[in-house]
Amino acid sequence: MNCHTAESMIAKYISHSLSVQELEEFLAHIEECPSCYDELETYFIVHEAVGQLDQGEQEVLDFKHLLEQDIRKSRKYIRRRKLYGIICATVLCLALALVIFLFFSFIGVI
Repeated sequence: MNCHTAESMIAKYISHSLSVQELEEFLAHIEECPSCYDELETYFIVHEAVGQLDQGEQEVLDFKHLLEQDIRKSRKYIRRRKLYGIICATVLCLALALVIFLFFSFIGVI
């Protein structure tokens, strides 16, 4: 992923509307590219600060820490989605194997 692509994905990252694959590629890029990470951090801070103002909150938050938490949650989401995909594929394979076994048992081949 290049910087232009990563920067164009920042708004989608903040709104949590990236696909799992896009999210994984985006996080990998910002982990390796300080410039894009800084850009993400800036947009994230502005987004969070505006959200605070909209809610009328006066509390000063550690926005850098909030971004780190958000990135950790995103990575956890990626791991869960991959695990879910593996589980679904395994269940599907087992169900297919069962159907094939029952079919051949029914016709008397096994």
